[in-house]
Amino acid sequence: MFMMFSSFHLANPANENSIPICSSDDSTLSEYQQLKYKKDATRLALRLLSTEKDYIDINAEVPGDMVSSIYGALVAVHTSESPKAYEVTKTHKLHTFPMPSIDQFFVIYEKTASWCQPLRLGGNTTDNATINQLLKTYDLVIDQHMEWDETHNSFNVRANNSLNMAPVAQLFSTMENVLLVDLLVPDGDGNDIDIKEIEGGWEVNYYVKFDTCITGCKQRHVWTFEVRDGKAEFVKEWGDDLPKWMKKHG
Repeated sequence: MFMMFSSFHLANPANENSIPICSSDDSTLSEYQQLKYKKDATRLALRLLSTEKDYIDINAEVPGDMVSSIYGALVAVHTSESPKAYEVTKTHKLHTFPMPSIDQFFVIYEKTASWCQPLRLGGNTTDNATINQLLKTYDLVIDQHMEWDETHNSFNVRANNSLNMAPVAQLFSTMENVLLVDLLVPDGDGNDIDIKEIEGGWEVNYYVKFDTCITGCKQRHVWTFEVRDGKAEFVKEWGDDLPKWMKKHG
């Protein structure tokens, strides 16, 4: 069987025992915006935790205090009255590049698996007690079950709440008759957010990336903010000049 994972390491790991307290009022955000920033916060927390470990070696449950603090920083920028904050959150609508996986993975398995009958009948469970327990433990759902080829079927596994999916996917990869588990991380590069801890808060960088991003973007334009006590301050704008069409249309 095969597992498909990606590595992503950042400098300056956050100390889980000294995460800055950062809370912001998110009542003006839509439910969709809140969900997007919560996913961003989970992904950013995982990236910080991955400085000394691979994702597969980090717990599935991401530390709640770290996620909440980063979420508060992102909300603070979104709700800031700074024109530059408006550019990154409303004109360009920047969020994290979808790596690492925090909400889904893809499974290909042999049609002869003894546990697949409920799936073949249109259900979202299996006859494998271990798989069913994993679904329950991590609040996962199976969807999009379909034929893959003459001898294999496939399905997606989705998390109702953001998780570090790598160790969960590894557990699925050990199941009998499973051929491949893919974390569905896209190739290439794209717009992103990164974050690092500073004294009393967070530095948040928003990236618009462009120029042959299928193989790795050659150019990037960056906005830097510092967030302390729930308040965002614009620091600088730097990097490559945005193309005119990006400046006009976002």
